[in-house]
Amino acid sequence: MRHNRQRWWAAMGLDWRRTVCGRQVHGTRVMLVSERDAGRGADSPATALPATDGLASSDPALPLAVFCADCAPVLLYDPVNRVAAAVHAGWRGTVAGVAIEAVRLLVSEFGTDPGQLRAGIGPAIGPCCYEVGDEVIATWIGTQLDRGLRAVIRQDGRWHFDLWRANLLTLEAAGLIASNVEIAGICTRCRSSEWFSHRATQAGESRAGRFAAVIAVPAG
Repeated sequence: MRHNRQRWWAAMGLDWRRTVCGRQVHGTRVMLVSERDAGRGADSPATALPATDGLASSDPALPLAVFCADCAPVLLYDPVNRVAAAVHAGWRGTVAGVAIEAVRLLVSEFGTDPGQLRAGIGPAIGPCCYEVGDEVIATWIGTQLDRGLRAVIRQDGRWHFDLWRANLLTLEAAGLIASNVEIAGICTRCRSSEWFSHRATQAGESRAGRFAAVIAVPAG
């Protein structure tokens, strides 16, 4: 596994041994990382930054990684100030505004203009498969980020939550322009043979694991 990781990182021109990772807890803590954090969590979860679901850095030598298996990875890049961020956004983090916290950090620390940010929402469980309980919908509605309930679907008497759209709406609330946000649109539950999916694992249809979403400021 370590050999594969080294190969994949190298293909992106990155050094996996310097990758910074957080111990994800479905919270909203976003950490600004620097050289002293190089390699935190890269080789062992025990060394990851504690209780951290978002990472930001302006150092090209520090890849930032979040790990997902149905939750949404959200990657941010400011091409003007050359700073990047990686966010782990499950439904709890999404409704609590973890992506908003990441944008706020970039604004306060680097003077980022949210309107110039580029963002990508990676593979995650899609609205086709993300059946949720009343508490999820009630909590999301309570944020008042979705007055048209565009991220809420009622299907066969059950609630489905659109995690992709919810994160898009959250980023828009933080000041991003929708056309600057790219959504992969890949459902990890439907395509669990290609992507790790917690729900598919629970159903005995896939092996357990998480995939990494990685971003780094371009060198040069």
